[in-house]
Amino acid sequence: MVCKKYPHKLHSRRGQSLVEVALVLPIVVMIMLGVLDLGRAFFTLVALHDAADEGATYAAIRPYDVAGIQQRTVEASTRLVTFQAADVTVIYPPTVVAGAPITVTVDYAFTLYTPFIQGMLPDGELNLMGSATQPIITTR
Repeated sequence: MVCKKYPHKLHSRRGQSLVEVALVLPIVVMIMLGVLDLGRAFFTLVALHDAADEGATYAAIRPYDVAGIQQRTVEASTRLVTFQAADVTVIYPPTVVAGAPITVTVDYAFTLYTPFIQGMLPDGELNLMGSATQPIITTR
């Protein structure tokens, strides 16, 4: 219904809606990007912990095979979260005997998509770490 008395009112409301969208849209996009980054970070943490657990399980059977532990850990990573063998660290107990804990850790530099948060971090990356500990089963 067009008001005959005030015909300009209809046009001013359209302009008001356009201004509201222009003001709110950047905030909504930043929130959506933040949620996306949070989900990606959680997925990456789970993938790092799974890969470290695979490496720790292998380390429990062959504790002296460092190259094999690193390779097994790298192979256990997903296609979305890739890292090098140099990012895998094996922490040995003081004495390597059956039942002693052996720990495998994986370090990963996570790059955020959100420009605002990325600017607050050094180098725009967030350092994530996954680790797992298993008791040594055999000492061969």
